[in-house]
Order: sequence, then structure tokens, then C-alpha cells
Amino acid sequence: MIGLILDSTVRLSDADREELDRAFAGRVHSVDLTVTVDEAEFQDSQLDPSELCSRMRGGSTVRTSMPAVEDFAAAIREQLDGGADEVIIITLSAEMSGTYRAATAAAAQVAQERGLEADGGGSEGTVGIRVIDSQTASAGSVGIAHWAAANAHLGLTACGDACEKAAAQFSATCFVPETLEYLHRGGRIGGAAALFGRALKIVPVLQVHEGRVEPAARVRTTAKAARRAVDEATAAVAEMRTREGAENLRVQATVLHPEGTADEGSALFRAILQAARAQWEHVDTAVLSTVVTAHVGPGSAGIEVRLVP
Repeated sequence: MIGLILDSTVRLSDADREELDRAFAGRVHSVDLTVTVDEAEFQDSQLDPSELCSRMRGGSTVRTSMPAVEDFAAAIREQLDGGADEVIIITLSAEMSGTYRAATAAAAQVAQERGLEADGGGSEGTVGIRVIDSQTASAGSVGIAHWAAANAHLGLTACGDACEKAAAQFSATCFVPETLEYLHRGGRIGGAAALFGRALKIVPVLQVHEGRVEPAARVRTTAKAARRAVDEATAAVAEMRTREGAENLRVQATVLHPEGTADEGSALFRAILQAARAQWEHVDTAVLSTVVTAHVGPGSAGIEVRLVP
């Protein structure tokens, strides 16, 4: 029996939760990151997205912090004590946060406590505990969790290998921030890029590449940005289709926004959603976690595409 641990940026819908609970026999645990708004601290999963967007627009200072090593260690112990023989942990990109490092440190700590040996995989885990860097965040990480669910019956090694391949080869994210200011403040994009976008009134289209936020394109209007984001996602799917093992996989697309409901989403969100639905038959929507919103900012929107079993 495998237990699954996620970080709180992996926001699950009711349908996601049902599928994961079924695959992991209810052994699904989430570890919270922290959002600090001015001087008030909140757990990521407990802060209302609409409230955070409103406060950010009002000028509040927002910071985020990763979970403590002990938070992950406690979750691992709970899984093992609750009947799980093995544990898989999926975190947001190691390039974006120290969350992955905290999880690997916790895995090593619990392994030492329980007398587990190293599996030869380096910091990725020990026998019975494996940590997966999703190389993305939000819906992308949810997609990796679905790969874990599809392969859970094969055991930890095969399950982890499938997740790592999916993270590296079968997932892509493009997004358009309303402003680069929040990414700049959080150190996720260089100061020169932030100034360039503001000065020339350019709308940036960004992508998550190998876990890092990188520029994909610069256009003049939000309408063009929405179309370009979907074009980039479409091209990414075409490239995924050329990779080994992609023949029988299907496309999942999710359009993302930081506001509390789709009705509150920006015009940019609606434009990306319309373009995505013209491209693919089944397109979902999802709300970003408050931690991710703290970095991309209110009014942002994006699209995540993946190949799944």
C-alpha cells in the first residue's frame, strides 16, 4: 500500500480527490505552505483566493514560505503508522521553492528513524519513501498526481519512475501575468525583464521550462497574449506526441486563474479559455493556490496541458 503526500499548491478538485483516494485507499495527505499578508500568517489551504487578490490589489505586502522539514516528516510518519508500506511525495518545482528540499530532508530523517536504506537514487528518496519534483506547480502538479494514481498498483519504483517521466516529458504550462511586478518581487524573474515589460507596454507570455519561469513570447495586447499562450500549449502537445510512450495517451488541458471562481476570472482568463476550447474538446478550469497567486499576481491566467494515461 502506497501513501501519497502533496504540498498545498497542488489544489485538488472533488473529482481529483475522489480519484486519488480510490487509487491510494484514502491515504492522501497535504502539507501546507504559508502565506503572510502584511503581518498576518495563513496556511495556504485556508486563505480565500478572492480575499488575497483583493488585498494584493490594495497594496498589501505578501510573502510565502515553504513547509518545515518536520511538517513533511510528520506526514510521512502518519502514512507509515496508518498502514502505508511505501510513501510517494509530489512537490512543486525545486526551481521555484525549497519545498522539494524540505521533503527530501524529511524523507532522509524518517528513513534514519525507521532503519530504511538508501535506494541509490540520491536525494530523491529512500527505500519506501520517494520524493518527486513535479518541475511545475498547480494543475501541472495535479497532473503528476494523476500519473501516480494510474501507476500506484505497480509499486513505488514503477510509480515514481512514471511520475518523473511525466514531469519531464508530458507536461507544459504557459501563463500571462497582468503585471510582472509580483514575479519580480518574489525573485522569479529578473529586474531587467520586469522593466522591459513595463516600459514598452508589452504583454509577456511566460512558460515553465524544466521547473523555471522563462519568457515564451512578448506581444502587444492581452488578446494576442491569450492566443499565443494557447498556441504555445498546442505546440507543446505536438512535441509531447513525438516522445516514446505517448502513442496511447490523451490530452488534458486546464485553464488557470487566481480568483475564487471562474466567474471572477479576468478577461484574459476568459480569452484563454475560449481559445483552448476551440482547440481541445475537454478543457477544465482551476483556481491557483494562494502561494502561487502571491507570485503571479491577481488578474493572471494560464494554461497547463499534459498527456495522461
